[in-house]
Amino acid sequence: MAHALGLHFLSLLTMAAARSGSDLKPVLASLQLGLHTGDGDPPAWPLSLVAALIEQLEAGTTQGRFVFALADVFNFDGQPAVAAFLASATTLRQLHRLLDWVPVLVHPGLGFEIVDRAPEALLHPRVRSDEPRLHDHPLLIELMTAVAVHLGRVVAPDAPVVRAIDFRHAPHGSIDAYTRWFGCPVRFGADDNTLHGDSRLLDGRLPGALPQAHAAAEETIRRRMLGDGVAPGVSSQVEVLLRRQPALLGDGLAGVAACLHVHPRTLQRQLRAAGTGYADLRDRLREELACTMLRDPALDIDSIALKLGYRERRSFTLAFRHWQGRTPSTYRRQALGLPQK
Repeated sequence: MAHALGLHFLSLLTMAAARSGSDLKPVLASLQLGLHTGDGDPPAWPLSLVAALIEQLEAGTTQGRFVFALADVFNFDGQPAVAAFLASATTLRQLHRLLDWVPVLVHPGLGFEIVDRAPEALLHPRVRSDEPRLHDHPLLIELMTAVAVHLGRVVAPDAPVVRAIDFRHAPHGSIDAYTRWFGCPVRFGADDNTLHGDSRLLDGRLPGALPQAHAAAEETIRRRMLGDGVAPGVSSQVEVLLRRQPALLGDGLAGVAACLHVHPRTLQRQLRAAGTGYADLRDRLREELACTMLRDPALDIDSIALKLGYRERRSFTLAFRHWQGRTPSTYRRQALGLPQK
């Protein structure tokens, strides 16, 4: 047996094969795939083997598409920290980190490129391989796209997260089948593989929002799954602290360090080791909180600026324009569907 499947992945394949009418057993036998029985996760497969598995199961379908069936059942139940990170997110923007982690959590040959250029947010599925035939492999690209759309539906069931999809390849079957499953226009023969979304939806509050649980899940992922050691735990602590006490956003690194009972230089060094800096973390959180607050018509913009640690509205407006390419007032009117002045 050259390669083995983890029990959770095998269960997903079994459910997807049953839904699409594929016969899983002969495919596993032809690829010499068995069940991983050792400790820990099985080693990552060559991407060519992943492609061959999807190709054979797709070719054997008798009732629908296998890639859509697999996306429908896809979940992170086999990785509880990832499932918790996904379910407890406050905004879709926070889940960009999950997409950044795909090469480690799923497969090193798979990944996403995120382009947030208001008012449009673009997501490009990527396949990285030394084998030319795997570049933009249609089934791998479609599977990644379908999983991204599925996860968007799970965390934001009432939001039209994806409004159009472009594929470089030709359709596999009828275009109507793509449109029905994705629930949006799907175009083929495009210059790039792209999911088109509305950047304004990235900051809407999600129904499962649990900021402290989300930060704890991220810390677990970083320490146990991404191999970042203990330093990222500090960045999670800083984020949780600032969410609980947003007034600290205006106190600088020294104020935060005092609350965490560490020297400012120590905190700065630990954050740098985690791949971030206090200013970057603070600004990211300010942007996220600002977008959330601006969607609440009961909060006036001067109050929001003060809550985020700005001494005057003008400084907040300049920072927000830098982040979003528009003023807080314009963002609020667009987010609430109010007429433009």
